[in-house]
Amino acid sequence: MAKVSVIVPIYNVEQYLSKCLDSLTNQTFKNIEIWAISDGSPDNSVGVIKKYAEKDNRVKCIEKENGGYGSVLKYAIENIKTDYFLICDPDDWLAEDAIEKLYNAAEENKVDLVVGAKNLVYSDNDEVVYDDSKIKDINLNIESMTVYTKGNGVEKAMFLTPSPHAKLYRTEKAKHIDFPNKVSFTDFLLYSVYLANCESFVYTDEALAFYLVDRPGNTMTDINPRVFDYHTTVFESTMKQIKGTDAKYMYSHMFNHLRFILNEFKYMQNKEAKKEKNDQIYGLVKLCRKHRDKINKEKEIFPTKIAIYNTLMLNPLTSKYFYNRFVK
Repeated sequence: MAKVSVIVPIYNVEQYLSKCLDSLTNQTFKNIEIWAISDGSPDNSVGVIKKYAEKDNRVKCIEKENGGYGSVLKYAIENIKTDYFLICDPDDWLAEDAIEKLYNAAEENKVDLVVGAKNLVYSDNDEVVYDDSKIKDINLNIESMTVYTKGNGVEKAMFLTPSPHAKLYRTEKAKHIDFPNKVSFTDFLLYSVYLANCESFVYTDEALAFYLVDRPGNTMTDINPRVFDYHTTVFESTMKQIKGTDAKYMYSHMFNHLRFILNEFKYMQNKEAKKEKNDQIYGLVKLCRKHRDKINKEKEIFPTKIAIYNTLMLNPLTSKYFYNRFVK
């Protein structure tokens, strides 16, 4: 019986899909099922999946109407029966022993979450760069293969990058999460809301996933107006679902992500569209401002420069001025 489900959200990625599925079907850990879900993909991705499904009964070819990345996660998490799941985007791939190492770490340490490092692969020249999956400029030490529990460091997981790469989740802990449709970046929502109820985790500094970056059309590099609609929807939905949580550093984690959104907004080239989105994005600042006391109490995790930035952006007397100076 399968012990781990691998969710592969698929939309218009035919040229990358075989490499991804090869990496999954050739895993050293065999007790898996692969949920290859076409989200109304217009290309021949379904044809590719079916060829793999014919050869390997662990591959499930699932077709659904287009609803966006979050709708795929919602469908899969609601229906999978395995104790654990992970997500592998179809233009990425895993090291051959990735699932074995993630699963063993979860079982041996009895934790809710395992996070690994990854390799960045640049599409323009195939350069491979190691990424420890830790958010830069945060003053927290996360040791490899150390068990962190609630009250004893589990909050450190909030300062690992939220992308889906090399993350093994306990399925029952994610069943309650609500995903908005028709938006990207719902992997951030999954990671954040999951952490609000996470009791324990382990980190490994071994790179277990390969992340293809700078691909044309990748939403992380395509700065256009709809990206900020996605960011707004996901951010607001996440804030709603973590409301009332007592998880330490949660709102600092959210505000740190908002700094990332603001930095992207700063470099948006379409001036008219940027002007239209200005109030929408600033609304996220005001949303965080309600929790400024919690964020300000946790200055020790931020370097001085970032702590000053946080204080100015969250203070009602200075936030609008500082925001306008930052994003223009």
